[in-house]
Amino acid sequence: MALIGDVLFSVRNKIPDLPPTLPAPAATFAVVASAASTLPTGTYFAVVTQRNNWGETLESQESLVLTVGAAQGIQVTSALLPGAVAIRVYLSQPGGLAGSEIQFTESATSPFTVSAVPTGFGIPPARSTAYLLDSDGPIFGASTLYSWLNEGLSEFSRVVGGVLDYAGVPTVVGQPMYVCPGTWLSITDVWYGGYWVKGGQRAEFFRRNSVTSSVLSRVTISVNTDQQVIEVGYQPDRTSGVAATTANMLATDTSVAINNSGAFLLPFGFAQFSGPLGTEIVAYASTAGGFLTGLIRSLGASTAQAWPSGTTVTELSLFWCGKRTFGIKYSPGQSAVTLQAPHGWASILPTWMLAQAKKAEQDVKGGLELEEAFFKQAQEWFRSNKGVASRIQVGGSYNTPTFSDSVAGGIIIP
Repeated sequence: MALIGDVLFSVRNKIPDLPPTLPAPAATFAVVASAASTLPTGTYFAVVTQRNNWGETLESQESLVLTVGAAQGIQVTSALLPGAVAIRVYLSQPGGLAGSEIQFTESATSPFTVSAVPTGFGIPPARSTAYLLDSDGPIFGASTLYSWLNEGLSEFSRVVGGVLDYAGVPTVVGQPMYVCPGTWLSITDVWYGGYWVKGGQRAEFFRRNSVTSSVLSRVTISVNTDQQVIEVGYQPDRTSGVAATTANMLATDTSVAINNSGAFLLPFGFAQFSGPLGTEIVAYASTAGGFLTGLIRSLGASTAQAWPSGTTVTELSLFWCGKRTFGIKYSPGQSAVTLQAPHGWASILPTWMLAQAKKAEQDVKGGLELEEAFFKQAQEWFRSNKGVASRIQVGGSYNTPTFSDSVAGGIIIP
């Protein structure tokens, strides 16, 4: 998947508006014992660079001559700079002169020991390309680039009819209306407590008094202003279960221990982490053994993040599938975050952003031409993914047309 920074880099190197880069790193070198070393004996010179996701820094100060004997290697110490993902050490060939480093190897940790002949070949860069894409460039600020990215994502989701996703809300006994997280262009299927709920018209809803039920009859969107409200009838008969995590959780974790898995009705379903950092919707595959496992993170326009032990986990007993607008707003500092957009969007979004750069330079005609190209590319993406992207809207009181019906249902007519 593409990173936010990949999109920013694609735009900034065309404007051009490349931001500052990481500085050359500091490094120290030492010859150390390494019993399994296959590094040929001899004298070496070494320099270090570091890489982030978009380029490489200038080299460090060169080492003094390093004399390597049998069963010895070269220990490299160079603390990773902020945003760097790898340390690259360049070595000369045995007996080579200072400044003749032409082979390299990498590590993601420091210190590390070079104990074999490097497998990479090349020379240190003559200029730094480890761009800090969350920093201002000579023409545009980072905040401006991010605003263009957010506009492009919003426009893309509008043109293609939305992003297919799941979301849900916790229910409260007797409560008929719930605010939807995000904005949904269509909601195609809704479940309560694992049972599918038919769409319906608001006039069909019984409003004389509250009628709670474990199986609901109707669902519709009742409010669509600055907030979207989904209404169900009858009313839920239970309040969603609540638990808490009992261990710290990384943004990449797919399981977490919780203290009250018995509060969850469904053995697999959806849940919401919530705390001072915000909320995140996840799908879980099991609650066995006091663990939520098989987690699929960042659903419903939420963002995967690290959660501390004690984070509230709420069961989402009313959930749905549909197509939403792109509700995530990215901001400077998130260049290393994965872009939560369908495959293919990352290569099209720069066209929208370049269009805004043209407009900012008062080239309105050029900007409009690029916007037109963006909409055309977005529509082509939609047509090539139409089988995945297209869905119908919840509504009406009729079941899905079937034939060969039985008590277990029937065969759906396409």
